[in-house]
Amino acid sequence: MKKQFLICLLLVSALGLQPDLLAAQDNDSHPRQGKKWSLTLSSGMYTDRTVGQAIFNVPGRLESNYMHSLALTREMGRFWDHFSWELEGMFAKHHGKHKTGRQDYEEFVGALLVRYHTFPWDQWIDTTLAVGSGVSATTETPKRELQTDRGKSQNILNYLAFELELTLPRFPNTSLTYRIHHRSGVFGLYGGVEGASDFYLLGLRQRF
Repeated sequence: MKKQFLICLLLVSALGLQPDLLAAQDNDSHPRQGKKWSLTLSSGMYTDRTVGQAIFNVPGRLESNYMHSLALTREMGRFWDHFSWELEGMFAKHHGKHKTGRQDYEEFVGALLVRYHTFPWDQWIDTTLAVGSGVSATTETPKRELQTDRGKSQNILNYLAFELELTLPRFPNTSLTYRIHHRSGVFGLYGGVEGASDFYLLGLRQRF
């Protein structure tokens, strides 16, 4: 399983060595132009909210179940003037309490994200919104996922990301991020799993 996600990370790196597939559509006037790679260090906590509630009804009940992650992202191209698409590989460490004890495990994620870049207040604080989907694999089945109402989980599940990124124009290559990190079985598509887990993550991103 770890080998599969190392291959995914290598794929992100390999694509970074190729010419931009959509270079002709890039917006040359953007201050981040030329900074295609980024590293994001994030930390956060588990919430008992479902993903829809987590997006629109923050914060829910936070639990002493923590996640720390490092993500490597490559912007692959721009389209329709205001959008970009990215590939991301993430490593995460989970630790903390669940309802009947403690558990420590690792998580590997490979995802594709689409990002919207244009807001009317960007001259004061550059804002982007991103949505992503991919695959998440854990080194152990998360026990907190087994303790949801659905009561079933597994190592490999679908991954969804919903992210807000804020950047001061005078520091165009450094950003603050807020992300909802979501694992689920997509209504049973993954091994009959219908449950899910959600984390709120705050992060610091550096482009290079």
